[in-house]
Amino acid sequence: MKRRNRIWRKKGNLFLFLAFLALGACGRQKEQEETLIMRAERAEGVAEDTPALALILTSKDANENSNLIKSFREKADGQGARLLVKIPDVTEEEALEARQETGNFVLCDVNPIEYQMLLVNELVAEDVDVIAIHANHREALEPVLAAARSLGIRICAFEQEVSEGSCDIYTTAEDAPDAAVRLLDM
Repeated sequence: MKRRNRIWRKKGNLFLFLAFLALGACGRQKEQEETLIMRAERAEGVAEDTPALALILTSKDANENSNLIKSFREKADGQGARLLVKIPDVTEEEALEARQETGNFVLCDVNPIEYQMLLVNELVAEDVDVIAIHANHREALEPVLAAARSLGIRICAFEQEVSEGSCDIYTTAEDAPDAAVRLLDM
């Protein structure tokens, strides 16, 4: 009799455990559904017509950063556009060193270049309309920028000239915010 009670108790505990797991799974599924609904509602809250302007700078400590960001933000706000600012995690010294490399960029320390290449790809995935970039290396970034252009993203390069095939406009840092906003209107 004791043995039968132990077996029933074990089966009862097993049943309770399985019921607990099933209820937990239902709760997690409900949480996942609620999360997806909240994400969809947030996505609906962002107007599909809101243009996106992205700014890629050369380094985290460049003297020009704060002024450029402020100027781009003012211009983007004036156009009702979102501004995405991307700054590579490299120093200004590293960026200048990478920019001065000539010939085959594969032979130089490519971290400053790779960061900008990755940022361009990230912005393409975010479906921005315009990318304004102060390139860290002309030859290395040209194919990535040309690929972004082929997808319909307009490119404003400033201070570091790139080829005509990889940008829509080349300008100075001072004129870059206005030029980028003009590209938003195209």
